[in-house]
Amino acid sequence: MEKLCFADGEKIGVFDGDRVSLYESEYLLRYREYAETRTKNDEWKFGGEGARFRGDYELYSARREEMIDAAINGVAWDGGKVVYAFSVNGSSGVYRKDVCEKNAREEHIFTSSEEEILSVGCAGETLAVTVRRDGATASVGLLDMRSSELKTLTEGDSRDADPCFFPSDANLLYFDSAGVGRNAQGEFAGRYAPAVICELNLTTLEIKEYKSDKKFAYVKPKFAQNGELYCIKRPETAERGSNVFLDILLFPFRILKAIFGFLQAFVALFGHTSLTSAPAGGENPARGKKSDPRKLFLDGALIDAEKEYKRNAKKNKEAGFIPASWKLVRLGEGGEQTLRSGVCDFALCRDGGVYCTDGKHIFYINGDGCKKIADTDRCFCLATESFSAGEEDPFSL
Repeated sequence: MEKLCFADGEKIGVFDGDRVSLYESEYLLRYREYAETRTKNDEWKFGGEGARFRGDYELYSARREEMIDAAINGVAWDGGKVVYAFSVNGSSGVYRKDVCEKNAREEHIFTSSEEEILSVGCAGETLAVTVRRDGATASVGLLDMRSSELKTLTEGDSRDADPCFFPSDANLLYFDSAGVGRNAQGEFAGRYAPAVICELNLTTLEIKEYKSDKKFAYVKPKFAQNGELYCIKRPETAERGSNVFLDILLFPFRILKAIFGFLQAFVALFGHTSLTSAPAGGENPARGKKSDPRKLFLDGALIDAEKEYKRNAKKNKEAGFIPASWKLVRLGEGGEQTLRSGVCDFALCRDGGVYCTDGKHIFYINGDGCKKIADTDRCFCLATESFSAGEEDPFSL
């Protein structure tokens, strides 16, 4: 089996073919230590009866319980080192970690409080990355690991994500793209158009659709050495039957919702404002995980993790919380083949095998069947040792 790296919440996992090892992010550890030290240093200001009388004590108690929202967003191999992207409380960055040398310090590549790096794919000293600057849209770009220079390659009102280099040609970059759904006020409606896979020629900057379907979204494209495309295929809308009794019960509510929508549009048209306090750009969908920990906004889709886990557990004892309708497929000369259901990410191996995850487990699939590699808390990204993407440096194009 080929070596594998993956993200498990805030930790980095490595499978060497025999066992799994977990590593801490030094940056996230330092961040937590600094936050704890800062809180302790302020403790003297809020002690005693005077603070309780002024109400400062309650504010201090709330501050102590402030959650640090952190996660590893993407991983990639760079020789014997793991390149990882992370987000923590409004900031984001990319670091390189030597998992072979215990005492080696992590290398800084990129940090920002304006852009959020959501995925990384390596080709030499260049990373293909997903860059998010607001709650709804995202772009693909190139990040030079030597100079920390970030170049954005796409723009527009869309979510462009998960870029990957073609194995034998670093001039070709593939990614998934989905148009942002907005309401009459221009606010994000919480949904996207079906994602399509696009091909970007880095020499001419020409973009063309590679794979699309009106009923299905195709995300996370990756190519094997033989040129076959692997990706995640999922339905555009959840399948749901009609319930006449429920429709009758909800009819008054829907009438009120329609009236409110009309009034909101009327105020926006003639008063140039809104009945709600939502920002003009729309709500950040990623914030849903803070308001309801059971729900995840993953790859442009909202998942009720608790509900999906219970549903999957009825059919499979090794259940994850990714919907069964999310399928890992291979597109080759023989057409489209489903390899496994309930998959949110995968990584290809040179021996023809595939690692994949359902959020709670990692599996290895080949011609002999399926084998569980590891149990995880929350695993959304995997990477094997990088394929060669040619000798040209895509960042210099």
